[in-house]
Amino acid sequence: QPKFATKPLYKYVGLAFGKYIMIEIKDDFYIINQTAAQERMIYERLKENYYMDSSKNSQLMLLPDIINLNRKQMSIYQDNREIFRKAGFTIDEFGEDTIKLSGVPEVLIDLETKEVFLAVLDEINKVSRISKGEIEEKFLSTIAAKAAGETPVITQREFIVEFLDRFLVVPDSFKPVQSGTVAIKMTKADIEKKFSRRQ
Repeated sequence: QPKFATKPLYKYVGLAFGKYIMIEIKDDFYIINQTAAQERMIYERLKENYYMDSSKNSQLMLLPDIINLNRKQMSIYQDNREIFRKAGFTIDEFGEDTIKLSGVPEVLIDLETKEVFLAVLDEINKVSRISKGEIEEKFLSTIAAKAAGETPVITQREFIVEFLDRFLVVPDSFKPVQSGTVAIKMTKADIEKKFSRRQ
């Protein structure tokens, strides 16, 4: 996977099928899956926010979500209360089965916050309850996947270039957050070989 400490000199080639960004960097040609790239960027922002000790990148909701939980869900939330807090969630408990969600990480403010919260609980439940690191990883990657899935595809050249300028300097930018592929790479030599009559 290529890593760029500083923004590489790239040439924007175009957009394929209204979604896949094509660029050249030196003698390499990349086709970038926009949704997977958004997921990588959001994941890195969430992770940076999560491990930051100072004020959290959190946003208060205009209308808090009142969410009823079953006993298992409440138990999972209570076991991982600190993880939610560190990620930028503001949550209050009412009685044995109700929580009030009044603040979320900034990337989630325009999404179905209740749905994201319940999906995160479900994903935490699937991973080993032993490893805190594993739970934190699943927690952040689930939020990133949800947020990226709801992010509109960028189609205008100027906004794609803005996006690329931010994306290409993200740590491990071409490494998928969960599974799948962020970018397909072909070298100039690969492409020329495809067109060559020589074997």
